[in-house]
Amino acid sequence: MRDRDTSPPAPGFWTLASVEGWERCAIQGAKSLLTLFLVTDLLVRPGGAVLGLPTLRGWIEGVTGAHGDIAFASQLYGLYGALTYLVLPLGGWIADRSGRRRPAMYAGAVLMALGLLALASRSWALPGLALMIGGIGLLKGNLAAEVGTLRGASGGDRLFAAYLAFLNGGTMLGPLIGGWLALRYGFAAAFVAMAGTMAAAILTLRTVPPVRRESVAIAEAGATDWRRVIPAIVAVTLCFCAYEQLTNMVLVWAEQRVALSVAGMTIPPSWLAALDGLFTIALALGAYRLWPHLARRDREPRAALKLAMGGVATALAYALLAGLSGGGDRIGLGGPLVAVLLLDIGVVLAWPSALAIVTAGAPASRRGMMTGLFYLHGFVAHLVVGQLGTLYARMAQPHFWAIHLGLALAGAGVALLIPRAQATTTSTPASAAA
Repeated sequence: MRDRDTSPPAPGFWTLASVEGWERCAIQGAKSLLTLFLVTDLLVRPGGAVLGLPTLRGWIEGVTGAHGDIAFASQLYGLYGALTYLVLPLGGWIADRSGRRRPAMYAGAVLMALGLLALASRSWALPGLALMIGGIGLLKGNLAAEVGTLRGASGGDRLFAAYLAFLNGGTMLGPLIGGWLALRYGFAAAFVAMAGTMAAAILTLRTVPPVRRESVAIAEAGATDWRRVIPAIVAVTLCFCAYEQLTNMVLVWAEQRVALSVAGMTIPPSWLAALDGLFTIALALGAYRLWPHLARRDREPRAALKLAMGGVATALAYALLAGLSGGGDRIGLGGPLVAVLLLDIGVVLAWPSALAIVTAGAPASRRGMMTGLFYLHGFVAHLVVGQLGTLYARMAQPHFWAIHLGLALAGAGVALLIPRAQATTTSTPASAAA
């Protein structure tokens, strides 16, 4: 029987990846508008009372001591973003315990759609954010776990590379569509449109064929392979603690130090983030095509080595930024573009490989929860990146980037400690790519 990781992938993969694209479009579209919505509309525009807002604001300002609309908006944005990652293990656990992953995914999509409509209503904006958090917890991790079921004998990092491309497609489209609609027609129109993408996700999910359990599973018969799962999560978390600075202080640095112009036209720093998405999509699809050719020649590196290579590529990006930051003059656009490309090579190597190790190292009965634990790398990375960003103005720029270089190299080092998996069948060795 043909290995399910050979082309074409197992039935249902492209449809599940499309659901992820719609879901990420809604998530990122709403997230990109949240702070602006709070600062320019919800906190300042006269209108109906916002349910729960005074209580929440008093609690947050009492804990942090920071006051003012901008400070509160930033804190609420950070709290919302962190919680969307923190609930993922719980959503996976719920699906694992019930044994019905697909209904949990439907429930998550419905909650997200309702949450976006509540945001559009303005008065129910905070309950809407709560619905969004709950919906993401039920849908996001379980969606990836469902893809993990299709991985086949080789561990699935090739499938997750293609999955990453769809993910980034939604990540790019959401802010583009939502931002344009908010500018032309207002925030309510943008949030309603994002709810529409969740309706598309639900309709797409209905066309996904039932996913059968894979015929080859590394840890199916027993406990989770913690010897591989834990270092994979630690390694990808360290790599992302460096990578995620791209959409934070790297853009601030670009505005201050880079000559942002092409053919005499000034471009905004945020376009570097857009290029990040484009590069990631192209590289992920390239990896999806490349790995099978290397596998046929027995030259494909195992997933742990790919994860380590991702850490090294990320470290090289920050080494380049440190070198570019040494002088005081404006820097041409070429160097920063190479740095962004290196960061994207890093994420395309590291993210699918780590996720493949985690899903391959967990029995099917625990795969949803384990995928949720994997996604906690985003929770930790966002907290670390935000805290590291406070050091940017207080130290020399090369030293600031060197911290991120060290984090990425630490991730690569941990990845190299991941032991090989033990195959449970005489067919294609599971350790070949995992």
